[in-house]
Amino acid sequence: MGNCVVHFLPAKAGDCFVVEFDNGECILIDCGYKSTYETELKPLLIQLKHKGCRVILMLITHIDQDHLEGAIAFLCENGPASAPHIIKVENIWFNGFFNTLFMRDEFQERKRAAIGELQKKRMNMILGQLSMQIDGNAGPISAAHSRSFEELCAQHGYRLNAQFVDRVVKRSAESRNQLVDHSIQIGECKLIVLSPNEASLDRLAHKLNVEMIRNFGVHYELSEHMEFAALFERLMKLQLDPCGFEEHISASETRLERWISTSTLAQMNEVNKASIVIEIEYKGLKLLFTGDSDSDSWAEFLTDEYDMIKISHHGTTKPNIRLLEKAKGKTILISTDGGRQNRHPENDLLARAILNGNKMIYFNYDIRQKQELMDMQEEYGYSVMFGHREIRM
Repeated sequence: MGNCVVHFLPAKAGDCFVVEFDNGECILIDCGYKSTYETELKPLLIQLKHKGCRVILMLITHIDQDHLEGAIAFLCENGPASAPHIIKVENIWFNGFFNTLFMRDEFQERKRAAIGELQKKRMNMILGQLSMQIDGNAGPISAAHSRSFEELCAQHGYRLNAQFVDRVVKRSAESRNQLVDHSIQIGECKLIVLSPNEASLDRLAHKLNVEMIRNFGVHYELSEHMEFAALFERLMKLQLDPCGFEEHISASETRLERWISTSTLAQMNEVNKASIVIEIEYKGLKLLFTGDSDSDSWAEFLTDEYDMIKISHHGTTKPNIRLLEKAKGKTILISTDGGRQNRHPENDLLARAILNGNKMIYFNYDIRQKQELMDMQEEYGYSVMFGHREIRM
C-alpha cells in the first residue's frame, strides 16, 4: 500500500489541494483565489520543490474564480514549462472556453479573425459594468483576468489535456468496468475521469451561447482574442451558486436526525455540473475529488469505498446525495470557509455524511456547527478535525 499526504489548504470559499505521494509525485487540484496562491500554495510548492517533488498533473476542475484565479497567478510566475521558476508541472487538465466550448458546433460558424467595432464597444461596456457588479473595490480588470488560462498554457508550453484525443477532459465510457479499462496512467497514478460527459459539456456550451445572444444579439461574432476570456470569466462570476438555505434549527436541537431534510436542495448551475471529477489510484490508495459537480450524473460509476472523498461544492446537500448513498470514505474532506454568507456546509449534508457511515471528517476552517459536531462525536461514533493542513493516508 502506498502513502500520501493531502495538503488541504485554506482557500476562503474556494478549493485548493496538493496530493503528495511517497515517490515525490504530486497532483495539484484547483488553486483557489490569487490570494490563496500567494499566501498558501506558492510557499508549499517551493517547499515541495526543495524536497525533490514534481507536479505530474495540475487539474483545474471548472471555470470558476475560486478554483481558477490562483492557477492563473501560479502559471504567470512559474513561467516556461521547460524551465519553471517554482516547480515542474508535467501535465495540465482544464476544460476552458476556447479548447472545449468554442470547438462545439454552435460556435464554429461565428468565428472571425476580428469582430466588428460595434460589438467590440458593446463588449467593453459590458465588461466595465460586470466589473462594478462583481467587486466595486476591484477597479479595472487586471492583466491576469484579461488573459485566459488556456493562453498561458500555450504561451509557456504546458501540456494541456494531452491524454485525450480531442483535447477535452471527459468520461469516455458508460460503465464502471469500461472506465477502469480506459484509465489513464500518469507517473505511478491511475486516473479515472467520472465527469463531465458529452451531455454536460453540451449544456454548458448552450448556456454560454444564450448569454452571448442575450448581450450581443443573434448575429454575434467570436474571435480567439483574450478579451473573450475576460468577458466569460466575468459573466460566470455573476452566475451565483444557489445556497440551499436551511430551515432554522435551534442550537439545542443537535441530534443529527433533526438535521435531515432541512436543505432546500437547490440545483447546481451548469458551470458547476461540468466540473471534472476524478478518481486517483496509487499503490492501492483510492482518492476521489469532485470539484463542484452534481453526483446525480456520475454516482453510478463509483466503487463502494475510498480512502478519501472530497465532498462537492463546499458541503451543499443536493450535489452530494447520490455520492453519500453510493460510497463511503475512510476520510471525508469538506472545503469551505464556514461563512454565514454562503451557509456552507449545510446541516443536512453533515447529518447525511455521518449517518451514512463516514467516520472521519476534516474541515479546512472552523465552521458554525463546530461545537455541535464536537459534542455529538461520542454518541454517533465519528471524529471531526478543523484546520488540519496535512492529512496523511
